[in-house]
Amino acid sequence: MKCPYCDSESIVFRGYRYNDRTKKRLRLCKKCGRKFTLHDGYWRMRFSRKDIMKAVSLYEKGFSLAEAKKHLERYEGIKVSRWTILCWYNKYGSGKRKE
Repeated sequence: MKCPYCDSESIVFRGYRYNDRTKKRLRLCKKCGRKFTLHDGYWRMRFSRKDIMKAVSLYEKGFSLAEAKKHLERYEGIKVSRWTILCWYNKYGSGKRKE
């Protein structure tokens, strides 16, 4: 693992970074003194990785966008639009929907 700012390999664990929905490991570079988190593909996403993957898997199983939206609202308590589910599917899905 390298520091994204100075490419140094002297990195230590520095605690956690919290936001509304997730907790991520915070790292500190001993050379430049900057803190950072690793990008896991879900950078700057409002919803958690678990919620996104739940929506994508519902759509891949054959649910329509409206059905997936209703299911997430009713059983998971997640308010999300059909358009957002489609964007998540295009970004994180398997590519082709099985019908």
